[in-house]
Amino acid sequence: MRRIATVGLAAGSLVLGMAAHAVPAGAEEAAAPSSSRAKPVAKGGFKSKNGRAKAFRDIEASGSYQVTHDRITVRFKVRDKKRDGWTPAVQFAALEAWDGEGTGLYFPLAKNLRNGRGTPNPNQSGTIAGPPISNTVEPKGSEQPECRSCSTVKPRPKPKPKKGPADGRYTFKFKKSFSSKYTEYLAVREVLLRKKGKKYQYKVGPTTIVYAASEGPHLALDPAQNARTADSGGVAVQRRVVRDGRYKKALRDGLASSRRAIPKGWTHFTNKKLPGQLDGNTETWGYFTGYRNDSGGTNARLTLRVRDNKADRRYAGTIVAFTNADASVAEEWALSNLQDLKGRWTSRVVHSAYTDHLLYQSCVGLYDQVDGRLVFVPTTCGEPQVLY
Repeated sequence: MRRIATVGLAAGSLVLGMAAHAVPAGAEEAAAPSSSRAKPVAKGGFKSKNGRAKAFRDIEASGSYQVTHDRITVRFKVRDKKRDGWTPAVQFAALEAWDGEGTGLYFPLAKNLRNGRGTPNPNQSGTIAGPPISNTVEPKGSEQPECRSCSTVKPRPKPKPKKGPADGRYTFKFKKSFSSKYTEYLAVREVLLRKKGKKYQYKVGPTTIVYAASEGPHLALDPAQNARTADSGGVAVQRRVVRDGRYKKALRDGLASSRRAIPKGWTHFTNKKLPGQLDGNTETWGYFTGYRNDSGGTNARLTLRVRDNKADRRYAGTIVAFTNADASVAEEWALSNLQDLKGRWTSRVVHSAYTDHLLYQSCVGLYDQVDGRLVFVPTTCGEPQVLY
């Protein structure tokens, strides 16, 4: 078993500019939570939305989903309200940042085929490759970071079924579920399907996001509150307020090449082309802005993404710090991936009442148990960066 120093938040482990920790004997590593033991982080039901064509009013796709730290599973059914030559089909996409896994078109097969129509066989369904669901969640163009190993897993087209799609009045429940390792977003759309000769024709309905991972707290926590860890959607979140001025030097060194105030619009950043960034093991990307709060003041909002580019028994994480004008007080967040999976993104949205400066640092580390809580302990970090 690997051994690490037992260093927790209360001992000041989350300090920008740190190097590797010492590794004394006797301090054992705490493993990240196992998905097999973890309870679902989210579950719910869904119904598809109708497309513009009149025939969409006579079909419906519905079902339920369950999300764990490393898996999303969907069980689903379709309903046909009218025999009109069209069969209800359904299509899914599980998304995570710019990666995603889409399905083909699921539809019920006919039991008794007559002129391309028939009642559904309760034990048989078909799948054909259809147009992929595009990622409508993430920004496009110049805002999209260059990917090291990004990939979209497209559905493998199965042999086209010999029987045709079923048409009539029925509700058909699919025996097989759709499951994916991408757990941030779940998209669904209903599809009208029919067979003309040997070819399939289809009309796709609108894409609906039926699940999106939690954005996290929308208000700054009590500044007096100590460190805490939240286990949400595959990302560990730790937060504390420090008042020892530890960021003054990094702020002074980094302000020469950075903006001087929080921007009014969204500003994107990435660590990929910066020096001293762990040889690409951890990829940090995000965007930030300021907004007016309910009291008429200004809060800072940061969307942060952390990607593990190497399965090396270390966990990818990023430390961010919002500070006041002279950096004597800072609200510090550590966001880390709960799974050591190559190419795995995690994300979180954080808000802060400290809006004068924002710094971040990409790290890799391990987990430790401190007072019964799982704590991310950085072992190696890149150079601190000042965003404003």
